[in-house]
Amino acid sequence: MLSRIGNQCQRRALLWRQHLKSPRHVHQHRSFTMTTRITSASLTPASAEPRSAKPPASTKTDSPHHFYQNKVLEPYLRQTIHANTLRQYITFGRQMTNDRLIKSANWVRHELMIRLAHRIRDFQQLPFIVGTNPNIEWAYRLYWGAFEALRTTATIKTTEDNAAFCALLEDLLEDGQEVVPQMILGISECASHYQPQDRVLDHFLNRMMQAGISRRLLAEQHVALTKSCSGSVSDRQALDSMAHRYSDVDHPQTKSKYGNQIGVFNTECSARAILDHIQLLLANKHSSTHLPPVDIQIYEHDDITLAYIPDQLEQILYELMHNATQYTLLRYKDHHTDLPPIRVTVSANKTDVFFRVSDQAGGILLSKYERLWSCQERANHGDFADLQHIPKMPVTLAERLKRQQTINDDTQPGKITTADHPEIRGLGIGLIMSRVYAEYWGGELQVISMDGYGTDAYVRIPRNGSTAENLGIINTPLMEQTHGRHHHLALKKNPVIHQTVPADKPTSRMIMHSDIFHNQKGWLPSTVVPS
Repeated sequence: MLSRIGNQCQRRALLWRQHLKSPRHVHQHRSFTMTTRITSASLTPASAEPRSAKPPASTKTDSPHHFYQNKVLEPYLRQTIHANTLRQYITFGRQMTNDRLIKSANWVRHELMIRLAHRIRDFQQLPFIVGTNPNIEWAYRLYWGAFEALRTTATIKTTEDNAAFCALLEDLLEDGQEVVPQMILGISECASHYQPQDRVLDHFLNRMMQAGISRRLLAEQHVALTKSCSGSVSDRQALDSMAHRYSDVDHPQTKSKYGNQIGVFNTECSARAILDHIQLLLANKHSSTHLPPVDIQIYEHDDITLAYIPDQLEQILYELMHNATQYTLLRYKDHHTDLPPIRVTVSANKTDVFFRVSDQAGGILLSKYERLWSCQERANHGDFADLQHIPKMPVTLAERLKRQQTINDDTQPGKITTADHPEIRGLGIGLIMSRVYAEYWGGELQVISMDGYGTDAYVRIPRNGSTAENLGIINTPLMEQTHGRHHHLALKKNPVIHQTVPADKPTSRMIMHSDIFHNQKGWLPSTVVPS
């Protein structure tokens, strides 16, 4: 009987979608115009076929078996997510053996399933008008596909099993590049249903971005540790090159091999080396312009090093310096004067490293500045329209530059110029992603603008590695006590549900999830509690 009812609901859902696509319906109900366009476009999303995250048919929202599919999630939803510190990642990765790799593989597999299960539940808790948006649904089904790919993977027992597991992780990382463009497109199409003061979609997107970084970190770190322990000669040479690229080769503590590089982490990451590398990348990118090069002046009193993920820090600083360079060139393209310099200042104390990027590119208009960090509000102004042409969004800076080079090589004379291509011009999401990266390890990114003159961007990065990764937590009392030393923008506090963690748990901090996911103001955050 239940199966018959489910089949009837499925047929009615298909009839409803066909009804939405009819011209008569669009004419009579103008308020459904956006929904009609979304539905017709998303029946075949502009996405690549996933490599491994192939969603089961039962995960379709109009599938009669969708309700029963949720029973698979329940054992994982009852488990907690373990938030690790940067120091814990480095300590575990220092002495790698094949036995430790196999233990790491099984833990990573289990932890990824727990994190995916909680995020799948987040999708299911969305309002109906958002959750049934086909772009959101496509990302939701990709999460299900990744979860099922991991769940059906047998326990890793040998190095051969670990090699196959690493291949699966690399495929899932590739599939994950489809998620952010699809979710932002879906939010862009649903943003008009909310008032400007509502930030439900912003909270959801930020949480999903932070969770996405956490899962990518687990997968990339395990793959990198496997390559450093039992990889080929080329894999180890790549690690050696990465260690020297982000370290000060003249520093006496810099090791001759990749001892500084522990997976994706670098224990002696040099701020100056990263800035010099970014400066070189920007010079190469803008070498084809007819304007004189923008002078980037770097001020650093001492050689500042920190333990960090170089890719994340490089992503943050590249975005800020790229924006400063791009808008400086744009403002002075018709002026026959020397371009004002971009000043990058670096300083540090015992606990943090600070960066300031200053330009004289005219600043940001107040109307744009007020919605600078809100995807939901910016979507109403069409800031993310170019994403409909982007099936995948590269995550690391190296992938992004490689993609841009491919576009440059494939551009045909007489066709669209590379400067007009959305991936070259910019997608509008880079600054928001940079802030998510900065806050992931307890740092911050702030932008102060003087309209008509220029902009200053400030970045604070913790350097002691004792802060737990930020998995979508919003200003819990513990975090305010830990990070309240410096100036912060005032954020509205939401009620937090605390639960007790047994003292015999191995991790120092854990994320406890409540069964309640929304309150009157939007998203109800989880909480970090000490063990």
